Amino acid sequence: MNRILALLFIAFTIGTGLAQDRDPVNANNNNLAALATFGPDGANIGSSSVVINPAKNVQGSYHLFKNWNNRGVFVFDDSDKKYLLRNINFNLDRQVFESKVGKDSVFTFSFDNVKSIVVNGREFKNMYVPGQRGNKTFEIVFEGTDFAIVKENYITITEGSDNPMINRPSKFVKEEDYFVRRGNSMKPIRLKKSTILKLAGSEADQLEDYVKKNRLSYKEDADVRQMLNFALN
Repeated sequence: MNRILALLFIAFTIGTGLAQDRDPVNANNNNLAALATFGPDGANIGSSSVVINPAKNVQGSYHLFKNWNNRGVFVFDDSDKKYLLRNINFNLDRQVFESKVGKDSVFTFSFDNVKSIVVNGREFKNMYVPGQRGNKTFEIVFEGTDFAIVKENYITITEGSDNPMINRPSKFVKEEDYFVRRGNSMKPIRLKKSTILKLAGSEADQLEDYVKKNRLSYKEDADVRQMLNFALN
């Protein structure tokens, strides 16, 4: 059944490099060729169609991106092929990528045989967390030879008031935590100057000059990636 749902609901275009920009893909388009060519289990990258049931009386969105018109590139293990999807978002509550396939339904993707998913230029990987004895999806901020900086995106709910006189609804609040990953170990960090310079090791002085010259911020993901790529890669 999962294989049938995947074939019915997913539409991809194939490219050997990053797929070229094209017209938005209709997630209901019955384009079977792409997945059919990717091995015997190529279609098994999704689980099932589920009904969207937002929590009642809670403001805000539990999805990472503002809308569904996002450019997602699936990179598979042991393959030079990359698949483009024009309808994808990350569910911060369920911690899964989804494609909207109907007014009240979504298709849920799994990371089986998937190396990474790149959405709007942001790379995500599914990683094993020893302390939790399970896998989680992390955004890659920086990836080097000796370590990686990864980010966990999630939501919390700020409780409102049931008193109609106060009129303060509950809200979804998007949160993020950063970690340094070495092998399978995960150490929580904060993006700040002292942390980044320490990670740069012997290149710290040179990196500090580079950051000043280019007016970079130690708290911005893209800037941290740029500075560590300069110092370590």
